[in-house]
Amino acid sequence: MAEAIVTGPGVPAMKLLAERLKEADPVLKRELRRNFRDAAEPVAGDVQQSILLMPSKHGGTLRREVAKTVTVRTSFASSGVRVAIESLGARMPPGKQTLPHHLDSPKGWNHPVYGRKEAEKIALAARRTLGKGGGHGRGWTWVRQYGKPGWFEKPVIDNARQFRDAALKAIDAVERELGA
Repeated sequence: MAEAIVTGPGVPAMKLLAERLKEADPVLKRELRRNFRDAAEPVAGDVQQSILLMPSKHGGTLRREVAKTVTVRTSFASSGVRVAIESLGARMPPGKQTLPHHLDSPKGWNHPVYGRKEAEKIALAARRTLGKGGGHGRGWTWVRQYGKPGWFEKPVIDNARQFRDAALKAIDAVERELGA
């Protein structure tokens, strides 16, 4: 999806913090992780709300499925501290894994429309003529569908300052604990 980079005291300082966290008390690391997650959860909630507010003609099932894919992850590595808000397509039902991305794209996506009698007759005739598996997509009505471009990025960008402030507060608290 999208990535918003929130900079703080600088890359060298974040790498130093990550190094110091390796030696730190596990309780302190858990606390920092929890504070980062607490800072990111409102942003993730706004991302979920953004997709749920997309207009729907079919009861909003797709919107709810996409909203459930939004997660917050934190990690500490020697390269630095990372907080990621992601929409994981792998959490979508089979056949729908790419839809979170397509919903965010201004280009939209093509898909067949099922349940149209004439199109089904043509597809069935093509399968009979071409043999097993033949005719996939022949005779079907294909449509271009559009989602809500920016459903993911806009809430992240709109909340970047609040997230940055909360993350820096969490970092300062840890640095005080570490005696920096």
